[in-house]
Amino acid sequence: MEKHPIATIVNFCTNESRFIKSCLEQALCFSRQVLVVISSHFFDGTEENRSLLEEIYAAFPDCEFIEYPFVPQKVPRRIMKSIGPEHFWHCASRMVGVACLREDIEHVLFLDADEVADGERFQQWLDCSDYMHHRVLKLANYWYFREPCYQAETLEDSIALVQKKTLTADLVLHLDERCAFYNCLSGPKRRMVVGVDGFPLFHHFSWVRTQEEMLKKVKSWGHKKDRNWEELVVAEFSAPFKGVDFVHGYQFRQVSTPFSISLEAPEFKMRGKKNVRRFTEDEFRSLIQLKKTPSWWSSIF
Repeated sequence: MEKHPIATIVNFCTNESRFIKSCLEQALCFSRQVLVVISSHFFDGTEENRSLLEEIYAAFPDCEFIEYPFVPQKVPRRIMKSIGPEHFWHCASRMVGVACLREDIEHVLFLDADEVADGERFQQWLDCSDYMHHRVLKLANYWYFREPCYQAETLEDSIALVQKKTLTADLVLHLDERCAFYNCLSGPKRRMVVGVDGFPLFHHFSWVRTQEEMLKKVKSWGHKKDRNWEELVVAEFSAPFKGVDFVHGYQFRQVSTPFSISLEAPEFKMRGKKNVRRFTEDEFRSLIQLKKTPSWWSSIF
């Protein structure tokens, strides 16, 4: 079956390694191009797990992995100030991915590594959908907390499918991150989009983590200044799950664990030649400052 002209850009760090296998396997079901973007460091400044990254690269030769250097001292102050450091690096990762899109791509699906598509159902929806007539769609997802069997009764729609030709630097490097795609672009657009069967097409395992992983998440995510997350995480793991999360206060139901996600340490098997591009500091700085852009951007910027 011929795939639609869609690329999937995945923001990834090894703190999300337990989700990446399912995320990429499902994305490959419907994507012509899958780009996985990784910073050389976690966004709190600590170095990435290099050995684990190399294992993952070899496990997915059909995906394109793109590394860029974590160089906060090289980012122009005006850009960092306008977006804020808590949001800049998430946006920068997406911008690196956008810079590596192929010419034949028409729509871009923006995922975080803990967001997993139901690949076959998403392909079915693409075949029946009028998605190509929308500038942006926000796609409904299930949301999970603590363990992959705890699914919130409330749905979210954090995932965005965007026309490539609408993407601009100001839109990708925006403090509202993916929400800016929907809020800043004019229609036609829709949100809370579901599959042909009326159910969400994505699963967001945002807070399915060990205590150590959850503490790592809250030290480097975009909302780290909102609350005392570390205190909340420690309190959460002091007792069994109570059925309500401390992030949104959602109620939960227990479901069969989707995909192969568990709280066990993930394993990766080498399947082929690594497909990795590594941006230099100069290349990354030129991209952020818009001094060097891909040819298809020339009509946009």
